[in-house]
Amino acid sequence: MTGKTHLAVGTAAALCVTQPPHLRDWVLCIGAAVVGSVISDVDVSTSDSREALNKITAVSCLAFVVVVILECIFHLGILKNFNRESSLFRFIIGFAVMLIVCTFGKNQPHRSFMHSILGLLIFSGIVAFMYPEVELYFAIAMLSHIMIDLLNKRKVRLLYPWGNGWCLRLCTADGIVNTLLFWLGSAVAMIASFWLVVSKYAPELLKMLQ
Repeated sequence: MTGKTHLAVGTAAALCVTQPPHLRDWVLCIGAAVVGSVISDVDVSTSDSREALNKITAVSCLAFVVVVILECIFHLGILKNFNRESSLFRFIIGFAVMLIVCTFGKNQPHRSFMHSILGLLIFSGIVAFMYPEVELYFAIAMLSHIMIDLLNKRKVRLLYPWGNGWCLRLCTADGIVNTLLFWLGSAVAMIASFWLVVSKYAPELLKMLQ
């Protein structure tokens, strides 16, 4: 599937499964899900692999910057929560380890390590070390990436380093199913966000506007 489809489906999955209880958690959910939903494709092995990596890096950096800006403007409590749950030292160490693992994954065949249960567990563990609050959001989005790639005709090595992998051969990576999943994921993400605002975040938003 294409990157925008993974992003839409991953974000929708994280929102629907976790239903973040506060506005702060919604922002963290979106940010972590954006990164988790696209990180698996650092192993793209086509001639456009550098472009794909650049896009993933840009999306991840943008998600981080947006979260920081929202925290600075609205004082959502993200920094206070981060200081309680983690530290700058842990974040830097975790980020460095993630870069190392991404470098390893980038040099593996497409849909092998970066699309495996082992990869999911390792990356989720790194994120948990960096900031436990966002681990579940990240993991759900990354898992959704792996799951919808199983619909394609190219095998996914879920049990890497063992086995040749599986696929359902139901569609191509950029065909009509991909388009439908993109629009469905986008719609679900927007509807879920609207419902959360109405049912949970309204008091927080009103307080901010006062």
